[in-house]
Amino acid sequence: MDKGKQLEAFSIQLVILAIWKQALDVCRTLVASTTEGSQTQETTKLRELSKVQHGPDAQECLDSARTRGPLDICSQIDRAFLLEVGNAEELSRVIEPGNTEMPDSMELIYQSALAFGRRGAVQECMGDTKNAGIFYSKAVCLLVFLLVEAPSLILNPPFSLTNSDRYRIKNYIEILKNRQSILQSQRLAIFKSENQQPCHESQGSC
Repeated sequence: MDKGKQLEAFSIQLVILAIWKQALDVCRTLVASTTEGSQTQETTKLRELSKVQHGPDAQECLDSARTRGPLDICSQIDRAFLLEVGNAEELSRVIEPGNTEMPDSMELIYQSALAFGRRGAVQECMGDTKNAGIFYSKAVCLLVFLLVEAPSLILNPPFSLTNSDRYRIKNYIEILKNRQSILQSQRLAIFKSENQQPCHESQGSC
């Protein structure tokens, strides 16, 4: 991996750390809560955060939220957080203090979302509706993260969106979801067509 890509990876890793840190804060709130209603709200928040991470550690933590106690969940999230700290330290070795400009992590995520959307459009034009849907879903996930979750993360500098940014991202999400809906309808129509039983001549027309 060249230096530029390593810097980009480190920039994204800092966002991942912020996500896990927020998950840890949510979990500690869960431990401190005393009512079942509060626990349900915090577990829901943990589920939302796990969607952003999309990794086995995040899914494992979510599974734990369903079956284990809050202390066990916090312990597991704490271990995952420390693992990501180690990953960040490994990537930070390429950083030269004082003379390295860090890439904009949110811009990288935004450009990745657009790239997924374009790849989905290419796959759709080629008739590969399955992969098109996958790429559209990835694009939507990243854009929703930028719109909903990213502004609440503790980052330096803080991340915020202008009204025009929010409008543009919302518009992209609506377009992508519309394409997903169309693809789903097309796949459903094909499935029904393939499974439709032919009519026998003796039974007359269908």
